[in-house]
Amino acid sequence: MVVVTDYRTDARVRRQAEALAGRGDEVTVLALQVGERPVTSTVNGVRVVELPIRKYRGASAGAYLKLYGRFSWHALRWAAKNRQRFDLVQAHSMPETLVFCGLPQRLRGLPVLLDVHDLTSKTFEEKFASRPALLGSVRASERASMRFSTEVITANEPYAEMLRGLTSTRVTSVLNCPDDAIFQRREWKDWTPGGEIVAGYHGLIAERQGVFQAVEAVERLRTEFPGLRLRIRGAGDDAPRLHEHIAKLGAGDRVAFDDTPIAVTDLPAELGNLHVGLVPHQLGPLTRDILPNKIMEYAGVGVPIVTFRNATVERYFDERAVVFADPADGPGLATAIADVARDPEAARVRADHTLKLMEDRMWSRQRDTYFEVIDRMTGR
Repeated sequence: MVVVTDYRTDARVRRQAEALAGRGDEVTVLALQVGERPVTSTVNGVRVVELPIRKYRGASAGAYLKLYGRFSWHALRWAAKNRQRFDLVQAHSMPETLVFCGLPQRLRGLPVLLDVHDLTSKTFEEKFASRPALLGSVRASERASMRFSTEVITANEPYAEMLRGLTSTRVTSVLNCPDDAIFQRREWKDWTPGGEIVAGYHGLIAERQGVFQAVEAVERLRTEFPGLRLRIRGAGDDAPRLHEHIAKLGAGDRVAFDDTPIAVTDLPAELGNLHVGLVPHQLGPLTRDILPNKIMEYAGVGVPIVTFRNATVERYFDERAVVFADPADGPGLATAIADVARDPEAARVRADHTLKLMEDRMWSRQRDTYFEVIDRMTGR
């Protein structure tokens, strides 16, 4: 597997790699360097090789392209030196062009699988909308990557339908869902409207994720719900700005922000502290088609959910399962959070409903679809 991320914190990559290792396959993941120097380690049976490239966060298109280019070059060299060792190469986007790191294996007639988490063009459209030539090049590279791939998988069925409109390559949906070996139903965490209520957000700290609006919403509810608190856990480009935003609003007594990444295996304990889970994404090119993994994680353990609305989220969760903040700005989020906070019994009914919905959406069920793809491609 090839992925431009920190292996420890990427839930989808870890689920797949560790599931393969668990059934006896040999799995090597080429990933970003995390510490002071690149290391090779074994994590739950998976060999993780850190290439000497560190993550970039920022607003420079050139820096992103340099990161992707340098990582791809190191990964391609590594794959060429080890071309005899593998039966299949799987590239996780972004970017989709990582599939070309499997060229040494492809030339030997071996299959290459592209796993589209998010299309790179969606991110570049969000960040660099004023550069149409760049966006055109990125979209062309996506199509070329899918043509080069033996097969494509992606994170949900609406996304798969979209990709089928871009390529004739076979596309399979492997739902982006929690691993029920890690995320299990918790005991219901009750509250009273006048007492302590802990809302939470975990993941990328970026403007489009709506975490700034979540802080504003909690501050708006200071008088009505004096015990309302917000726990934020995650890292990203906008973490320094978020610290400033919290201080500017005077919300430091209500908002606890830990800007260190959290490993997937540590998330269930974090979610166990919450009364309400927030998914406050702002609608834009990158978020209008996604089903955020954090919704699935909250649903999988039984945390009541306040979420933004898009067609993909609505396809999997309706008003019986979640409370929509529509729009997910500060006032909209405040209204939705207040609706949940005022009626814990209704929240419990919705949480029970999401747990039933998730019975067929946990990794123990989706894993079989993933195994079918891998075994079909390798001829098992």
